[in-house]
Amino acid sequence: MWSNNLLVVVILNWGTLVTGDIGSTERRRYSNPTYYNVGGVLSSNESVTYFKDTISNLNFKDQYVPRGVTYHDYSMLMDPNPIKTALNVCKNLIYHRVYAVVVSHPLTGDLSPAAVSYTSGFYHIPVIGISSRDSAFSDKNIHVSFLRTVPPYSHQADVWVDVLKHFNYMKVIFIHSSDTDGRAILGRFQTTSQSVDEDVDRKVVVEQVIEFEPGLDSFSDRLMDVKGAQARVFLMYASKTDAEIIFRDATFLNMTTVGYVWMVTEQALDAANAPEGLLGLRLVNATNEHAHIQDSIYVLASAIRDMNKSDEILAPPSDCDNSGTTWTTGRLLFDYIRKQRLENGATGYVAFDDHGDRVHAEYDMVNVRAQGEHVAVGKYIYSKETHKMRLELKEQEIIWMGRSTSKPEGFMIPTHLNVLTIEEKPFVYTRRIDDGSDCNPEEIPCPHYNATEDTDQLYCCKGFCMDLLKHLSKTINFTYSLALSPDGQFGNYVIRNFTQPGAKKEWTGLIGELVYERADMIVAPLTINPERAEFIEFSKPFKYQGITILEKKPSRSSTLVSFLQPFSNTLWILVMVSVHVVALVLYLLDRFSPFGRFKLANIDGTEEDALNLSSAIWFAWGVLLNSGIGEGTPRSFSARVLGMVWAGFAMIIVASYTANLAAFLVLERPKTKLTGINDARLRNTMENLTCATVKGSAVDMYFRRQVELSNMYRTMEANNYDNAEQAIQDVKQGKLMAFIWDSSRLEFEAAQDCELVTAGELFGRSGYGVGLQKGSPWADLVTLAILDFHESGIMESLDNLWILRNNMLNCEENEKTPNTLGLKNMAGVFILVLAGIIGGIVLIVIEVVYKRHQIKKQKRMEIARHAADRWRGAVEKRRTLRASILPSQRRAKSNGVKEAGSISLAVDRGARRRDEPRVPRYLPAYTPDVSHLVV
Repeated sequence: MWSNNLLVVVILNWGTLVTGDIGSTERRRYSNPTYYNVGGVLSSNESVTYFKDTISNLNFKDQYVPRGVTYHDYSMLMDPNPIKTALNVCKNLIYHRVYAVVVSHPLTGDLSPAAVSYTSGFYHIPVIGISSRDSAFSDKNIHVSFLRTVPPYSHQADVWVDVLKHFNYMKVIFIHSSDTDGRAILGRFQTTSQSVDEDVDRKVVVEQVIEFEPGLDSFSDRLMDVKGAQARVFLMYASKTDAEIIFRDATFLNMTTVGYVWMVTEQALDAANAPEGLLGLRLVNATNEHAHIQDSIYVLASAIRDMNKSDEILAPPSDCDNSGTTWTTGRLLFDYIRKQRLENGATGYVAFDDHGDRVHAEYDMVNVRAQGEHVAVGKYIYSKETHKMRLELKEQEIIWMGRSTSKPEGFMIPTHLNVLTIEEKPFVYTRRIDDGSDCNPEEIPCPHYNATEDTDQLYCCKGFCMDLLKHLSKTINFTYSLALSPDGQFGNYVIRNFTQPGAKKEWTGLIGELVYERADMIVAPLTINPERAEFIEFSKPFKYQGITILEKKPSRSSTLVSFLQPFSNTLWILVMVSVHVVALVLYLLDRFSPFGRFKLANIDGTEEDALNLSSAIWFAWGVLLNSGIGEGTPRSFSARVLGMVWAGFAMIIVASYTANLAAFLVLERPKTKLTGINDARLRNTMENLTCATVKGSAVDMYFRRQVELSNMYRTMEANNYDNAEQAIQDVKQGKLMAFIWDSSRLEFEAAQDCELVTAGELFGRSGYGVGLQKGSPWADLVTLAILDFHESGIMESLDNLWILRNNMLNCEENEKTPNTLGLKNMAGVFILVLAGIIGGIVLIVIEVVYKRHQIKKQKRMEIARHAADRWRGAVEKRRTLRASILPSQRRAKSNGVKEAGSISLAVDRGARRRDEPRVPRYLPAYTPDVSHLVV
């Protein structure tokens, strides 16, 4: 023993430090110690002696100890009493300023390593365990400076995962105790089995977990609960005594016979009644304490060597009573030890993880034979080439349960499956039966799954997927019970209870029934996508498809003035103006032309007038409308030249109108409004454009994944439907402009209704697959059967029967058939004729009324003319009478006869009253001037 009063002389050396065979020189930045004390708490005197010898030999190994540096040992035997162990550590180790402590597992009791770890860890003195494998030592909150050259028991889960994948056992039952190690190994197994590696499709699934309290009396009830499970592979972590109880009850229940696989940890492998065919793990060099002592000392020396090059090393504490200072070098030394790699250690490749636990430890795969013989049938070793662990098994030497030499399947394949589907034309048609009759021969009964209401209602299913299910059942030999989706949904990954704290996401619909193992298989148009594949198993696609857009074909609006569409409004106005301008020019040319009038032959010198304006307008309209012109043609040569030019113009206009009218009324209408998913109207949605998909569907998940479609998805999310059927009906009715869904369904709908059409190219290509539980034994069988169906033509026949039947046939014929004009197209023309008739009737009424007014006016003029003539006759008579009376009056005057004059005047007045005509009421009274008659 070195003296307790040993003085460590620190020599300041700023020169170079030669490190033996390394041959390199580095400048010392700090005055670090040259003497290092290492403590040991070991289980036997033999180990103590080996510890001392190893330290002594270490001083002569230049690759670990630089020249001028010396290591000294201080060791002690472990005490079963943890309190005494802690006191001895302070008295015999910390007092001597040890830089690290190597601790072994006690012969009796389990707390001594913990006592050493607590005591040394309080001062941050690194502790290297060489046999302590409890998972509690991985907790750095408690054991802050503990490392170990042996792995914890939970690391056996890594070996189990590789063994299971090697044997292709993808579903297991996990049995473990409820202590720290049991829960740790379960957590590590679940993490390792689900980790993403190069074989992401092969993940081990834990079908059931059985946790028990240590100290069992019976385990029969727990084993009975899992006897009906599919998995036949049992992984068990238990102590030796608990394992004996479990093996006893499993043997009694015939669960250690042919077809079962049991894999256990090291403790359970030592059970006295371990059944023949059991597989277990055994850590290599687990009991070789000398090898672990050597590796731990070499790792410590390597860490101090590296630390000595670049960091300042302070002296460790020497008094347990003084806790006021923290040894920072201890923390730094712990990190250096954890980073060390020992390529050729006595126990193999030595390395540590972040918790200070040994990694890359090597195991033997042990097979239990008759009379409890343990035979190594494989190794789990570190490969220096790949720097990974490698599993080597001798499968032909393994004796399985029931003394079988052939590898069990590892699962019990159920022959009757619960199959779910969902209504989706043309893959699944449903028909409700209310009268209690049976389904047709081509149909399959399919009630709603777990229906609580209307349980007496029965549905019958048929379609592409139903025929596929029948073929699968016959090919891979299983029976089934078919049911419809409980909520009519494919399934969405959502949070159900938002109000509850810590609420987790759950799958709904078909996927939820499969994830929570309430169903065995989904045969439906189920799209394969990453979100679903993470939770369920998919077969190879039975049909490839993509995503497309369904919309209603745009209809050409046939208005009442559709016959005016061939010409623009401007052209119609110009034609109308041209008619009247030409008519006016014709009238003027014919009016002022010297040859506009001529005498007609064989007529007595009469002369015909030139073309009037009314006739010129009639002529212009007649030529334009290609009607016969009987009268009112131009007479002059200049006007006739213009008439011929106008006739040519009319011919061109009429021919152009006729051709363009046919194009407008008969030409094929455009098929789509949208160009596809990249249409700007979809990417930047407008208020008058609505698009949608189905909530929680694969299409909905696709839009969530695509960042470039996020703006579009936010707009359409509020319009999404619960099912595709309702959305398609709204497209037909014009309530929804674009429905985004699987191409197979939408192309089928477009084939059934020629008013519907798919827009753009397919995007988001994927396939339909059969859904199964994770690790289902039917997955490979279903995949192989589907591949065989593709090769044998069964899939093609199903396509022809259900999808391509009448597909695009009628619509293509309608597209090829010329469009016929109907009343809707030509209604405006008939209305124009009706307007002409009504206009003619109105004009004739106006003409009649006007004519009657003219006749009355002419009659009044005739009466006035007759009255005027009578008045003129009376005046003439009076003038004649007066002319005859005047000579006689002169004679009478000359004869003096006055009486005669008086008599003549009287006679004249009497005659005037008799001959005086009656003056009409509406004519002014006329009084003849007879003053000149008075003598």
